[in-house]
Amino acid sequence: MTRPVLHALAWPGGLGGAARSVEETCAAQLRNGVTAEAWLCTANRLTPSPVPERFAARGVPVHRWTADTFLAPRAVRDLTRRLRALGPDAVLHTHGERALLWGLAAAGLTGARHVHTMHGWIRNTMADRRREERARSLLARVDAVVAVHDVVAEGFAGAHVVPNTLDARRFSRSAGDRERTRRHWGLGTTDRVYLFLGRLAAEKGADRLAVIQARLQTVSAAGRLVVAGSGPLGPGVEAMTDVRMLGERADPAAVLAAADVVLMPSRSEGLPMTALEAAAVQVPLVGFPVGGLADSGLALTVPDGDVDRLVDAAVRLVRDDALRARALDQSTSALAGPFAPARHAAALSDIYDGRA
Repeated sequence: MTRPVLHALAWPGGLGGAARSVEETCAAQLRNGVTAEAWLCTANRLTPSPVPERFAARGVPVHRWTADTFLAPRAVRDLTRRLRALGPDAVLHTHGERALLWGLAAAGLTGARHVHTMHGWIRNTMADRRREERARSLLARVDAVVAVHDVVAEGFAGAHVVPNTLDARRFSRSAGDRERTRRHWGLGTTDRVYLFLGRLAAEKGADRLAVIQARLQTVSAAGRLVVAGSGPLGPGVEAMTDVRMLGERADPAAVLAAADVVLMPSRSEGLPMTALEAAAVQVPLVGFPVGGLADSGLALTVPDGDVDRLVDAAVRLVRDDALRARALDQSTSALAGPFAPARHAAALSDIYDGRA
């Protein structure tokens, strides 16, 4: 039996990894005969989000909402209405803390099966840990819990691990597009682009970028650090010299395709969409062995926290054609395995139907 599903995502509104993950899930389910719709709730009432248009471009029916508080009865009512419109067999699949809370109410009102995906945890502060404890108490009340990686599932008995997915066929790397993008950034043909793409926050290792830049200037005269993203550490990163700042981008795949290597100095990860996208556009990624970077085959990893070795490995990937080819062969093979869209959609359908 193929049950219709409503994906409810509540997030700040930017094009982060969770939003890109849900987009790929919806598209994979539609291609595999599942009726999938998206209910997207942003917290920012003033800044338009590029996410709804991306979903719609993939053929996903989109319902938009805006709420910036946890207690939002109107959001619950709208979510309930959308869920009922899909019929009595509909599944509610939530993403994000607020969607989880509202989803519990909507599922209770409709009798829908409620599945929630954990995309990862931020554990920098006491407030982060309290938020995780609150989410854990709520997760005890859903019908099924999905985690994007074993690390995210730790402490959740019975959680289903379903890795993120990516339709790699959508990605192409045109040499002309790549060079035009780099010229737009003010870079020459001999420059080598070392890209950081992600939230400018401690869990993503953004506070390590100054050390990365210093090391890069020491070991590579042609090396240029390019930073794409926004976040609480943004002002400090913007104050760095000789760094090309792109800000938050709505075209992560195009940014990745213009790089020579991607740097991921994260302290914690689930299964980052950036790693899948880098593999799809044939750009190697080097990072620390955290979350899915440790065992997915999508990254070349160095000892955790060793920034010098991270930069040195990235420079080798640029200079050593044989090493680069091996790294790309590994990531391309990994992308065609557990992250394949049909496999992802089938795993979720089994969970929706209670077969897993």
